[in-house]
Amino acid sequence: MLTLFTYENQRPDRELIEKFIIKDRKYTYLTATKALATQRENDHLIPDDQRFMDDDGQERTKALFADVIRAWTKEEFVLSSRGDEITMLFRAMDEVSKGNTHLRDLLRHDFSSWIRILYELAAEGIDLRKTQLPQEKRDQLVNPLIETHLKNIQASFYNSLDKEEKRLFESAAREFLAAKTAPNELVIMEGFTFLTELQKWLIQNCEKKGKEVAFIVPYREQQKQAYRIITENYGFVWGNRYSLETDHLSNKEDISHVQNYFLQSGKQVRFVGATSNVIMKQFANRDRELQGCLEQLKEWFETGDYQPKDVAIVMRRSKEFIDRFHDYMAMNRLSYTDKESGQKRRVELASSPRLLLLTPMGRYILTLYQIWQGNKLVLEPNALESILSSGWLGASVQDSTPAFRAIKHQYFTHCRIKEDWINVLNQLQLDCEKETNFRLPVKLVDDDIIRNWIEVIQLLDSVCSRLFSNGETSVARHIQMLQEELSKMLPKDLRKAEREVLEQIQSVFQDLSEYYSIPITTEEFGYAIHALTKGQREEEEDQDQDNAELNPALLRIVTPESIDGMLYKAVIYVGCDNVHVPVLYPEPWPFYVDGREEHLAKERYMFMTVIRSASEKLVLSYSQKDGDRSFQPSTYMQEIEKLLGKEMESQGILDTLDLSLAHNGVKSVKARSSKRKFYDLQELAHYGLCPLRYRLELLHPEARMYRSEWQLEIYAQGVWLNNIYGLVEESEEISQQQDSDTFYSQLLRFLELSRAELRNIFPAFSPVTWHAIELQVKSKLKSFSKNRSRYFRKIVNGSKESFRVLVDGGFEEQTIKINIDVPYMVKTARFDAAILSDIQTVEWLLPGETENEKNGREAIEQEIELDGVRLFRTQYQAVTWWRNAINAYFVVEKKQKATDNAYTRMLEEHFLSMPEKIAHWIQSIEQNKFPKHSGEHCTSCPVRLECLGIAGEEGEVTA
Repeated sequence: MLTLFTYENQRPDRELIEKFIIKDRKYTYLTATKALATQRENDHLIPDDQRFMDDDGQERTKALFADVIRAWTKEEFVLSSRGDEITMLFRAMDEVSKGNTHLRDLLRHDFSSWIRILYELAAEGIDLRKTQLPQEKRDQLVNPLIETHLKNIQASFYNSLDKEEKRLFESAAREFLAAKTAPNELVIMEGFTFLTELQKWLIQNCEKKGKEVAFIVPYREQQKQAYRIITENYGFVWGNRYSLETDHLSNKEDISHVQNYFLQSGKQVRFVGATSNVIMKQFANRDRELQGCLEQLKEWFETGDYQPKDVAIVMRRSKEFIDRFHDYMAMNRLSYTDKESGQKRRVELASSPRLLLLTPMGRYILTLYQIWQGNKLVLEPNALESILSSGWLGASVQDSTPAFRAIKHQYFTHCRIKEDWINVLNQLQLDCEKETNFRLPVKLVDDDIIRNWIEVIQLLDSVCSRLFSNGETSVARHIQMLQEELSKMLPKDLRKAEREVLEQIQSVFQDLSEYYSIPITTEEFGYAIHALTKGQREEEEDQDQDNAELNPALLRIVTPESIDGMLYKAVIYVGCDNVHVPVLYPEPWPFYVDGREEHLAKERYMFMTVIRSASEKLVLSYSQKDGDRSFQPSTYMQEIEKLLGKEMESQGILDTLDLSLAHNGVKSVKARSSKRKFYDLQELAHYGLCPLRYRLELLHPEARMYRSEWQLEIYAQGVWLNNIYGLVEESEEISQQQDSDTFYSQLLRFLELSRAELRNIFPAFSPVTWHAIELQVKSKLKSFSKNRSRYFRKIVNGSKESFRVLVDGGFEEQTIKINIDVPYMVKTARFDAAILSDIQTVEWLLPGETENEKNGREAIEQEIELDGVRLFRTQYQAVTWWRNAINAYFVVEKKQKATDNAYTRMLEEHFLSMPEKIAHWIQSIEQNKFPKHSGEHCTSCPVRLECLGIAGEEGEVTA
């Protein structure tokens, strides 16, 4: 006998269930979610015969369907662990591919789909070793060739199970349920939105044997569209349905209206009244949305409105959100006042021990099993950076990470095997002793740092060779070997924080030993460790929340599936956008069935479960962007907007790229007044564009270096031009006063002569990068030959020039020396001129966007004022001023003027205006004025990473 009990509001309490369903009979109680199982255990509805002995010897009450069926089945069969099944499937794929690496990679790429298919076929009782694939499923295959692979993979997989004398849970459970079903005359199944094959099998066998199955689900006749998934999945029992009267979900009129009228049949009923309890928010990006969630929680906890146990945060596809949420919560700790004790407590987040493997220390262990391929060390630069930064190899090695990160794009991007690394590091050791350009990151390293890196490479090679010599053995032995190797590697200067994480990671190994019971290879063991950090299923994520009932300080992060049937005072639904709510339909593979309508019905119901779970506050939010992805509000959010007649709040953000809006943390640095006797012209020009850049280049030793890949590529152009001019200066072969094409051809010869030296300076650049750099250098040489060929005589070494400006020093005026360093000059028949194309690239990378390139935008003022400092508005203005200043010096002070024209008159006027501007900047520097000036120049600024640092409560600056 099958009976359906539905309710419109709160889930039925114990009294209702005992009165209308149990009726003094013996029963088995099964739930669809872990949260519901815990709640019904607290309601004392789970019978004593559902207490089972766990593998650790402890007796526990179980009500979750999978837990109960597994406990029953284990009494009759030896079941394989999920870890064993993963290993056996990988081995089956290797066997089926028969050395065909392309086929093996294709099979592994769809690993999650293959293992799901094996479980589904087992639940349906289909063993392709004994029977053919049913015709219905054959017709659904997206490719007929898949049937052959499926037969072979399943056969190999089952043969491995038979060899170990173990059974797959799904096939063993099916056999058990066919023979014994449930032990009691009544089976209660609560909260099952849809039914799996195994659940249908239980129902079918209970009905055969005269047992009653009673289903409990929510349903409201007036909202058929929202509950369509219920009517479709329970159509087989709909004729025997009874309604249970329960208490209302919410006494807040606006929330109650949404719960009762969302997707209601017929004409929409708009709410009239205050809507303060339903909050809808729009954020500019995902990070700001998560921060907004924390701000809302902080407000609730500080005012005492709610405690962590009263709140649920709902996330669809939470893997996209959860790591960032953890990070933001770690940076912005939440606390609340416990109502029972009156004490202030810190809010905690449920966290699985396996997530410790995602910490820097944990990633070091993961990396060890990724860098040994083909019986040799294969180490990518990013992997080595991860190892250095982990802290596992000690504080001194960890502290060298910024230098490694800065120099990576100059030296290491092509390094893979041990020999590559050793050769490049030996070359780097020689190069760091040479005199080189001051903006190259090679200046950040020394012999000690490089020796440490070489020792790390050799250590990794020896450790991995020992780990992978273990062969096929038990997981316990693999763990023992790993722990032995890690113990050998621990340095004396391991930081306290890293040591604490290391101790906690030991608990992960215990989980791993329970996850596998068959001997595995080292490669398989490495995959097993990685598997702990990957793709948990939603039911596994829910289990990480198990301690929430025991720990009142624990904040619940749940999925719509797991919140079904639960009730919280406040609910925040993060990510209510058109991609996550409803979640996009996943195309089924390899059996194609058009399930789009069913999918949408389920998604509507999942949104309904979130609405139903809130009794006092309901917050729905979405973000317009997440990285390079753009979103619109969920259609369900828009429906609630119409229902309440309320627009969602638009939350502005501090755009991280708009530094004028960012927190000006650097201003909190206490800097002594700067009194100097001399300045370089280029550093003052940098101050005139952004005083903060000037300051950060003094504060951070690595800040003056170009460290990103694209910056180094542009910088290399300036270095190459400088080398070419140097060779021309040394040569006597270049002709004077010739046509531009001939002159250009001669310059190209020097380009070829300097090529090898430049490649040694930037050994990590790819051929494609070099081709792009060469095109730019040739373009600049072409321009140089066109402008200088007619009167050209030769290129000579430049000189270190200077002039003085008078600056008001407070008590008396003082003269400050302004240095100009021009590496090369070009001598012509009429005058000498400074060559600026090379040093302009070195100092500024890009000349900035000219007014003509701004597509008709209105002309802008030449200066702006920040904190009393007059500054250039754009990089183009700063670079132009700097170029004109150098040329003006040579025209006025060095008398390098061939004729009187508009250009030379402009330079003379420029030179006359320079002292006042320079004096103003120097006075501002001495007064510790370093405001932050944001603009398009920020994209090419070498101190951008430091500038984006965040100031803490005590004023310290962190990046």
